[in-house]
Amino acid sequence: MSMSTESDFDAILKGFVSISLEEVNRASLMRRKDNKYLFRFVHLGDLLALVRDDYRVLEIDGSRAQHYHTRYFDTEGREMYFKHHRGLANRHKVRIRRYGVGDLHFLEVKRKDAKGVTTKKRVRAEGMDHDVLMKEEEFLASCSPYNGNGIDSAMENDFRRITLVNHTQTERVTLDYSLQFTSKEDGGELYLPGIAIAEIKYENHLTGSALHAAMRKYRIRPSRFSKYAIGMALLHPGLKQNRFKSRVR
Repeated sequence: MSMSTESDFDAILKGFVSISLEEVNRASLMRRKDNKYLFRFVHLGDLLALVRDDYRVLEIDGSRAQHYHTRYFDTEGREMYFKHHRGLANRHKVRIRRYGVGDLHFLEVKRKDAKGVTTKKRVRAEGMDHDVLMKEEEFLASCSPYNGNGIDSAMENDFRRITLVNHTQTERVTLDYSLQFTSKEDGGELYLPGIAIAEIKYENHLTGSALHAAMRKYRIRPSRFSKYAIGMALLHPGLKQNRFKSRVR
């Protein structure tokens, strides 16, 4: 596998057929299974080149890689973090995410059940710099065991994302890189320029996934990776994190 830079894969992305945000939303797979892969950023261009004919790439305002900003919430005792650390089923994440550089914000709740199925529900939010608003309380209560008074900002992160959708719109792939984390507790910051995270979101089976086949070709194995959990572990070494040690390394 050859080394590649961001400019290299920008050129490769131009070789993809584009897809609009409206079309991507039709393949949003809010209830889905997912496989995640952690790999070195320098290999991203090779993987993109290998699957260029199998997917369309999301393009917004001429850009094929969008900037995302996320604020994660948790309880004072970091209940959501520790449920993830213990590998418990029926765990949640609560976040406000800004999509792109515009004013598109959502309050989102992700739930993973005992069968490994992830369900994401969301509602439009006013912006990033606020806690959970009163009008969002009903939404939060409807899909999580939490309420706005019981949770507070724990961490923020930024990253760049490439979104791919297969031609039958039954599979969506996100490729994240340039990860940056900021602690809301002490303002500590962390930047991880050398890694990338791929996530394949699918309905039933991975059979036929071109990216899954490309990962197998290059011996990149699935690896559970939560931006929230790993970011918190890296920013706060005092948090219990023995289950995350291999990924933190």
